[in-house]
Amino acid sequence: MDWMIILTALKEEIPTLHMKENVFVTGLGKVNATMHATRLILEHNPALVVNFGTAGAVSNEFTHGLVECTGFVQRDMDCSPLGFALFETPYEEGGHMIGTPGIICGTGDSFVIDISGMPEASMHIVDMEAYAIAKVCREFRVPFRCFKYISDGADENAGDDWSTFEHAKAEKLFVAQLELLSGKN
Repeated sequence: MDWMIILTALKEEIPTLHMKENVFVTGLGKVNATMHATRLILEHNPALVVNFGTAGAVSNEFTHGLVECTGFVQRDMDCSPLGFALFETPYEEGGHMIGTPGIICGTGDSFVIDISGMPEASMHIVDMEAYAIAKVCREFRVPFRCFKYISDGADENAGDDWSTFEHAKAEKLFVAQLELLSGKN
């Protein structure tokens, strides 16, 4: 059993950590994250899964820095024309949010450049993998922690902002969080 495995979408998000034995790159999106999280949990039987990566800010409360997400919604699940709540997967138990309110991450299979269609106060940040990993961890009853560094404003400049983002700076703050989790501080 590994004590902890770390999942990230892209090697670029962890410029030095990607070389560690317990760090795995899943690729972008919910399908890749689900596939890799499932396989890695079955192979490593970790006591903890940690997700790290970049995210866009939707809320004015969290516009930069490292945040720990506590709640996760699937922001591109919309069966409201069938009478279901936004983000709710029809006929599935457990509600639409995994985790608890606090800092809510909305996961979807798109890089957000326009937040105008997103319901106000439904999420604070957006990414492309966290909800999927949280759901796999919930199903396998593995504790899950998620840290996201705000790389952009989820607006028309998001692509340029992410492309020029200083990933090494974000990784350094994440490493400090890992040391706290490991009890090394």
